[in-house]
This record gives sequence, structure tokens and C-alpha cells, in this order.
Amino acid sequence: MGLAPQTRLLSGATIFAACMVVPAATLQGPLIVIGATVMWLIACRPPLKVVRGALVLGLVLFLPYFLLLPIIPVDPSPGIGRWWHAVAVPWGVLLRGLSGMLVSIGTVASLSASDLREGLLRLPVPRVVSAILLQIVHQTATLFYETRRVASAVAVRGASNAHVTAWRVISSLPRVWLPRIIVRAERVATAMELRGYCDGDLRSFRQHRMGLADGAALVLAIGVLGLSVMARIRGIA
Repeated sequence: MGLAPQTRLLSGATIFAACMVVPAATLQGPLIVIGATVMWLIACRPPLKVVRGALVLGLVLFLPYFLLLPIIPVDPSPGIGRWWHAVAVPWGVLLRGLSGMLVSIGTVASLSASDLREGLLRLPVPRVVSAILLQIVHQTATLFYETRRVASAVAVRGASNAHVTAWRVISSLPRVWLPRIIVRAERVATAMELRGYCDGDLRSFRQHRMGLADGAALVLAIGVLGLSVMARIRGIA
């Protein structure tokens, strides 16, 4: 994606808002969400493995909401509408949750740590918030590294089976992993305070001028949000 980092952040946030606003119980609502999500994924081009993993995770997280159908009040009027009144609730959770996950993953996949820094610096985001977000991104790799170390240590100590390793890693999280992460977070916070990280101004290292493509992307994203708002208003009316 050749867009400026700030354009990717704004466009992703706008499409995410559109997916949350759109009514799920109407015909045009799911069409808007699916179309916007697919177009954004095509523009961001995240790895297919990541997209498949997000789809599976989203289905695992949101499909169980359909188990609540027996306790959801049903519209007493006869016809298909009485059942759709009950299905609309878990369907809305599935549609918004899955689309929100995919849009967020597409946005993150299109940004490196450096692009995220440049994008945040060029948006009206408080500097303290930008510094915290950047530190979270930088420390994410460390968290994965710590998790792999715990899994390797458990496997070396006799848990050769994958299921046993996974179970022992999960059981060790509150006793081993979490204390290590807390200590590391305290060390990072102390180092940031000593170096005056939040006292100095964060400066941009690169020039990312917004061009016609950036303007077109923002207009399209705002247009999708406008369609979602109109569909929402019509659905309420």
C-alpha cells in the first residue's frame, strides 16, 4: 500500500467505525460491511495465513452467541420475522466482531513499527498516548519471545506432547509468565522516566506528504461511513 501512514490509520479507523455503526438486521447493512472489509483487505494485502487465522478465531469467539437463541425473546407475530428478531442479536455480534477484527488486522498488517510512529506523529494524538502506543508495539515482540521461552522450557522438562505443552504453558502464565512481564514493564517504565522519554518532543524522521491517492482513500472511507450512517438512520426509521 503506497498511502501515507496517517492515511492508513485514518482510513482503517473510519472503516472500522462504519462496520460498528451499520445495522446488521437489514439487507444493505451486511452488504456494506462485507464489501468494505473485503476492499480494505485487498488494499492492505495482509498474509492469507493471518486472514485465515483471524477468521477461525472470530468464528470461535462469536459463533457461540447463537447458543443464546433459546433464551432470547421471540417476536410473537407469525411468520419468518419472529425468528429473525431473535437471530438478529447474535448475527449483529458476529458481523461487527468479525469485520472489526479483519479491518484492524488489515490496518496493522499495512504498518511497520516505523510507519506507525510516523502516522501517530502526524495525527492530532497526544504525545504521551503516542509514546505509550509505540512502547506497546515495541514490547509485543518481547512478549512473544518470553512466551516461546516458557514453551521451550516446558517442552525440555518432559512435556513433549503438543497438547501437554500448551496446557502447561497456560497453567504457568500466572506463576511464571506474568511476573516476568510485570518486572520487564517496570524496568521499561523506569528507563523511560530516567531518559525523559515523555518530556522531549517526538520528531518525524521521514517525509510522508499526502497525495491524490491519500485523498481518494479518505474520501472512499468517509463515503463508506456515510452509507453506514444512512443505513442506520433508515433502519431506525
